[in-house]
Amino acid sequence: MTSVKMSSIEWPAIVKLTQSDELLYLEHQRDWLELACLYQHHFIDTDQLLDSKGQRYLISACPQKIHEDPVGELPQLLRQKQDLPLNEFIKWVQNHAQALGQCCVAKLAFTTISQGIEIVRTLDE
Repeated sequence: MTSVKMSSIEWPAIVKLTQSDELLYLEHQRDWLELACLYQHHFIDTDQLLDSKGQRYLISACPQKIHEDPVGELPQLLRQKQDLPLNEFIKWVQNHAQALGQCCVAKLAFTTISQGIEIVRTLDE
C-alpha cells in the first residue's frame, strides 16, 4: 500500500463508507478534496474510494492532531493491490439503490465499473 498522487485516479469515482450502504459520487478531483475537507475526522480506515478503472484505495483516516494548516490533515488514499471485483461492486450499487428506496434493485446490472459509477450518478439525481 502506497499513498497515491491524485493524477493516478481515474475520475469519476465513488466513496464507500464502511458504516453506510449509500455511495458518494465524485465527478472530479475537486469533489474528493471537498469531501476530504468536510469529512476528514470522520473517515475510518476501512472506508474506500473506487475509481472508474476499478482501482481501490483505502482512505487513511487523519490523526486527531490539530495542525495550523488544514491541508496537512487531509486523509491519504492508499492504493490497494487488488482491484474491486465487479460482482462486489454490483452488490454495493444494489445496496446503494435499496438505501435510496429504489425498487427492483436485484435487476440492477452492468458489465464495467464505469457503468456502475454512472448508475450511482443517475440514482443520486
